Amino acid sequence: MQIPAYFHPSYAPADVPLLARLATTHQRLKRLGLITTQVAQPLSPTQLQGLHDPAYLDAFIEGREPLASKQGIPWQPNIRDATLAMLGAQTQAAQALFGTQGVALNVARGFHHAHPAAGSGFCPINGLALVAHLWPQKRILVIDCDEHGGNGTEEFAALMPNLFNVSLFGTRFGCRGGTRSWAFHITARQGFGAYQQALATTAQLVAQIKPDLVLYQAGADCHQADPKSQLKLSTRQLFWRDLYVFSLAKSLRLPVLFVLAGGYQNAEKVAYLNANTVRAARWVCGSKK
Repeated sequence: MQIPAYFHPSYAPADVPLLARLATTHQRLKRLGLITTQVAQPLSPTQLQGLHDPAYLDAFIEGREPLASKQGIPWQPNIRDATLAMLGAQTQAAQALFGTQGVALNVARGFHHAHPAAGSGFCPINGLALVAHLWPQKRILVIDCDEHGGNGTEEFAALMPNLFNVSLFGTRFGCRGGTRSWAFHITARQGFGAYQQALATTAQLVAQIKPDLVLYQAGADCHQADPKSQLKLSTRQLFWRDLYVFSLAKSLRLPVLFVLAGGYQNAEKVAYLNANTVRAARWVCGSKK
């Protein structure tokens, strides 16, 4: 079985290193035969109305400084175009998954640090909260396993009654838990057992919430060799994490849309870790190759 994976070359402008590596991951996934590529269609900016502060949204779409670059990457048109393409795919994939027990990948960033007022932490527009925004009648649950806590999604969860956020992280980044949001700060000193316990608690929360869709932020930056990692998870532990999340969704018959977040090692190493996440999804869905 191949995983449906949404991607467009505009995701990965060559002159923006944080995004260019998405093309390296996509190429590796294709070469290994792990995915079938679905062509991403850009989101119309009108679909963003009401998600973030309108002054910030207008500035980001039109390139007006200083707000346009507030998320941390100097603004240029290809940053906007990459963002709209990733967000468009997020909505395409969600629409295809509702009412199924399927799994799909957006070879993109979730942009979980973008908060209602503006972008932040290299995240222009929150693509996780966007799904809850566009489908207010659906219960959307985010399982965020990035090295950095999903503070922006947490702020959105307090405003959106259909959005729930669970973050497991080594670096807090302002994420502390709150309304419809649970924060699990785990350090390498606590050991992988503490991480496993947090995932077990997450499983209980998912079973209670019974979402219509799980959004899984599969961060690679909590890997032990990543320069930003405080969690220091091994390659094997990251694969166990991914197996756990996909198995949890399968056991509850929930659809999963996952994104490939974080990762500050070289692009090939990040692509290797990303491919392991896709392998975990395939394993759970029936193919163990």
